[in-house]
Amino acid sequence: MTHPDVLVLGGGIIGLACARELALRGLRVEVVERLPHGAEASLAAAGMLSPIGDVSEPEVHGPFLDACRASRDLWGSWVADLEGETGLSIDYDTSGSLLVALEEGDEAELDRVLSVARSLSERAEEIEISALRHWVPDVTPDVRRVLHLPDDHRVDNVQACAVLAQATQKLGVLIHYDSEVERVECRPEGTVLAHGRHWRKEARLLVLAAGAWSGLIPGLPPFPVRPVRGQMLLLGGVEWPWSGSVRRGLSYAVRRGATRLLVGSTLEEAGFDKHNTVEGVEALLAFARRLFPGMGNARLETVWAGLRPATPDGLPILGPLPDWPAVIATGHFRNGILLAPWTAREVARLAFEDGEDEIPEFSPKRFVLRPGAPSL
Repeated sequence: MTHPDVLVLGGGIIGLACARELALRGLRVEVVERLPHGAEASLAAAGMLSPIGDVSEPEVHGPFLDACRASRDLWGSWVADLEGETGLSIDYDTSGSLLVALEEGDEAELDRVLSVARSLSERAEEIEISALRHWVPDVTPDVRRVLHLPDDHRVDNVQACAVLAQATQKLGVLIHYDSEVERVECRPEGTVLAHGRHWRKEARLLVLAAGAWSGLIPGLPPFPVRPVRGQMLLLGGVEWPWSGSVRRGLSYAVRRGATRLLVGSTLEEAGFDKHNTVEGVEALLAFARRLFPGMGNARLETVWAGLRPATPDGLPILGPLPDWPAVIATGHFRNGILLAPWTAREVARLAFEDGEDEIPEFSPKRFVLRPGAPSL
């Protein structure tokens, strides 16, 4: 049995970011990850760092949007730090997003985003369609309006996860892959004991960052985190001057390297079924053909699917678990990549301040202390 200061359950971008931040503060940290190579939804994501693209009006000036904007602003220095710690590079782009309107309903969405951006002093500007056609030569001639959000960024999340794992290990963090947690116990002496098939670990602090699986760990409260499937595809042979993302509604196309384009994504209540479907891939291809009819000869390189961790109210679960030496960091849904650096700092802050000043809207208490919730 080992005795780290902190045991992190989950080796995706949230778990690794938390482990690194806690290790930077001098703690001995171990990570337990059920997959052989780690990072479930983190590798399936698109890597868009876009705080205001699909927020609704009630979220304006709220804590969730504040967190998304703050984390977006952390990403540039975070990438620089990770690259400096490992000597490896991460594809990080600050060109922004292009929001396009093909129909009247799309134009209303652009007006809404423009209004939100102005209320937050975020940069947003309408651009000429001729500029769009220069940047994205394959775009449809049916575009009616274009909005440029230059404060949106993107990152190659696959590279970021790999570099983050190396940076974390260089700090002395032990990452145990292919290690399923079979039970977690809260010990009378104020520690947490986690069991696996062939291992036991006792820690002074537990960080739960297991994504869509966070509510399924025996011994912990069954948090209402559910998987929402997202299917994506990757096209090759796409050579545009534009290196950011292009969006219409909830669908998007994101550059991945110099000649590839990631197209996503579906939103499906399919449980833990991670298979691609004919219907899902057809929908993605239909979006790509509608928006980029000039890309008919692009290579269809691969398709995949991931399971996003969603909560009933759409907000992450972030904060101390009552009566446990534990901090919960899960339920980030479509914003796990975006929120990783901010979440890591928040988890470290809560760990060192004994859970003081948690954000009520994100608190685990809203689920574990509701009527009929499991007794702690």
